[in-house]
Amino acid sequence: MLRAFLLLCAATLAQAEHLVFTTVVPGSCPIWISAPEKSKDFGFQSLEFLNDSNKSLQSLRLKVTFTTEAREPEEVVDGSYVYTDLEPGQQKRLDVFLGRISALSQKLKSVKREIAWVKITVEAVEFADGSRWEPGALVIDDPVDPPRPLK
Repeated sequence: MLRAFLLLCAATLAQAEHLVFTTVVPGSCPIWISAPEKSKDFGFQSLEFLNDSNKSLQSLRLKVTFTTEAREPEEVVDGSYVYTDLEPGQQKRLDVFLGRISALSQKLKSVKREIAWVKITVEAVEFADGSRWEPGALVIDDPVDPPRPLK
């Protein structure tokens, strides 16, 4: 009886779906996100934010994507604006309530896969001075004094 129960449990675990929650921060992003905390309802209950810029942060836009294979395009499944006053160098944990686990589990079942990657990333940052950062924005190296040849 016990052996049959253990075999049933092993078979169930082998077929169980897995959601892997992770953070992705573009290299040029002035904000670092880390230490995601999960709850029974959300894959991203809260995150740790670090303002790595020299400007005060006013808000940021987060995006959650879902993919089952590296070659497949990521599908946006959730997102939100987070409003906070975060001074340069300041670090703070904030609740974000993103990545509803029940919906993601249902999505994984519907595509008939065993594993999916759920990524959260920063899509835009707005600073208190009105400036904005977005990934892929051109970085223009326009020095005040043009370089002079060495003698």
